[in-house]
Amino acid sequence: MKTIKIDGLIKNNRISTQDLLLEIQEKIKEGYTDFEINACGQHDIGGSSWAKDRDKNLTFTITNPGQRVGAMARKGTTIYVQGSTPADVGWLNSGADIIVKGDCGDTAGHCAASGNIYVSGRVGTRSGALMKFDPKYSKPELWVLKNTGSFSFEFMSGGIAVICGFDCNDIESVLGNRSCVGMVGGIIYVRGPIKGVASCVEIKNLEKDDIDFLNSGMDRFLTAIDKRGLKDTLLNFNEWKKIVPLPIDKRISKTSVKEFREKNWIKGGIFGDFIEDDYKVYPLAATGDGRLQQPIWNKEKCINCKICITNCPQNAINEDFSINKDKCIGCSFCATVCPKLAWEMKDNKKEIN
Repeated sequence: MKTIKIDGLIKNNRISTQDLLLEIQEKIKEGYTDFEINACGQHDIGGSSWAKDRDKNLTFTITNPGQRVGAMARKGTTIYVQGSTPADVGWLNSGADIIVKGDCGDTAGHCAASGNIYVSGRVGTRSGALMKFDPKYSKPELWVLKNTGSFSFEFMSGGIAVICGFDCNDIESVLGNRSCVGMVGGIIYVRGPIKGVASCVEIKNLEKDDIDFLNSGMDRFLTAIDKRGLKDTLLNFNEWKKIVPLPIDKRISKTSVKEFREKNWIKGGIFGDFIEDDYKVYPLAATGDGRLQQPIWNKEKCINCKICITNCPQNAINEDFSINKDKCIGCSFCATVCPKLAWEMKDNKKEIN
């Protein structure tokens, strides 16, 4: 194993992300496999580097990284982050083991497809979103010692997440608010209070296979983050639940926009601090007096070709070329297709005012 140290700051000047990554790639070609990177906010470290020789494993130990540590990292890559990281750790992880000795910013494990991400602190908003699973590869795993930010595990379709809820006694929900929206696959194991999850999932008690998985996986996780002393605390299985997507036949059928806003949306509406929401649903294109413009027909120019009637998307033009204003949205199709310019669009703002 050949080890090399690379600094992201040289003579008080920060080198660019591109230059840092190019240097790493050049050293890989020279046979180096073990990297100690003292970064200065450079992005994508560890993820965009790989050896052409597929059986050559790479190890990165990183301090002070920027975003996307381990993004798209391959199998055979191990990344240690000494401290906390910004957003997108393990984005589209493709097989690497990523160990973070601190907190992660937003979207940790976003779109992860394989590999393991171990976090010894918290992860931010939308972490675990769009995790997926390709049967050709091992399932992606995201292990978090503490809790997640809101909107975690949106549209998750595969993989496994484990949220241990350690040192989170004062938190209302270890998954934040509105977790699991659009989740259709995968499993989330949670220790601690759960509130505000989406209606497309169900919270269940653990079964034997779940307990076996947590028993074996917890050793890997705690060893990776140097917290083996917490094993007995975390493996009280009475404190754990699992979250899985509802079967298709149990999922809620479509609801109206009005019903969604009354039951599922932010209480009082997005602008509830300023106005009272009337929960009315308005059409995208207004008809009648609400039109921004209205068509006026010129009989003298018309040659009765009826192209306008054929092309009106609202069927708002009658055979005598009069307009049904309850159907017309003022789209101007009639004026556009008329070969003789027999239609003129009149500004309707005065009527609106």
